[in-house]
Amino acid sequence: MNRTSLLDAFRSPMAAAALSFLAVVAAISAFAPLLAPCDPEAVDMGNRLAPFSLSHPLGTDHLGRDVLSRLLHGGRHTLLLALAASAATMAIGLALGIVSGYFGGFADDAIQWFVQLFQGLPGLSFMLAIAGTLGPGAASLFIAVVITSWADFSRIVRGETLKLREEHYVEAVRAMGSGHGRIMLRHLMPNLLGPIVVLFTVRIGRTMLAIASLSFLGLGLQPPLPDWGVMVSDARTYFRSYPHLMILPGMCIAAVSLAINLLGDALRDGWDARTERNGEEWR
Repeated sequence: MNRTSLLDAFRSPMAAAALSFLAVVAAISAFAPLLAPCDPEAVDMGNRLAPFSLSHPLGTDHLGRDVLSRLLHGGRHTLLLALAASAATMAIGLALGIVSGYFGGFADDAIQWFVQLFQGLPGLSFMLAIAGTLGPGAASLFIAVVITSWADFSRIVRGETLKLREEHYVEAVRAMGSGHGRIMLRHLMPNLLGPIVVLFTVRIGRTMLAIASLSFLGLGLQPPLPDWGVMVSDARTYFRSYPHLMILPGMCIAAVSLAINLLGDALRDGWDARTERNGEEWR
């Protein structure tokens, strides 16, 4: 995706607002130790479930921990884990998708058999089974998300590779004696960057929701870690009396996921516009 495509993508006010919001969230998460008024893990049972005040602007939770401090820190682990899991998913799906689409034949049949196998499994149930087997924690959460997410990405990359391998420039470099590895890395990969960026962006939003869901069910990140999903899970018991304890982290998860999806839609629209312009120029 070139510079013109990016400019096209961010001309929309909604896309610009989403990017600005995500930049603010990333900055807050990065500097949370400096911005948070209290230690997010400090327990103060004498001040549990305290109302809004100057010392605790958003009150405290059932263990007396400052809610604002936990919200500021809460995005760090979720965002980092979502980025890492999405990057690993992209790497696996990209590698298998290019190999499958470029070589075809037995390699394509074998890879697509695994793709169909994983796509046929119910995603959330399979993720729960993996996380439950490996035990709660960031590592098992990472593995569960990657294993259940790579197949869709691989199939899309394969479809794009099937179209690109028939282009004249690929036949030309092959006739000039370029090896398969060089063709895939130097000639196919750059032309796949547009769809890859779009898919990667959308995948981050979905991964965030998956991480929050597993943390809510007790199979993801664990207390006392200040994480939005963990905060929602901890607040279930107190939802009727103190609904803000559950609503605030839930709103953070929803807002960040929505902004990421809006950004992904903008990038997709920019890529589609670039593709249409190239098609008109070719005709």
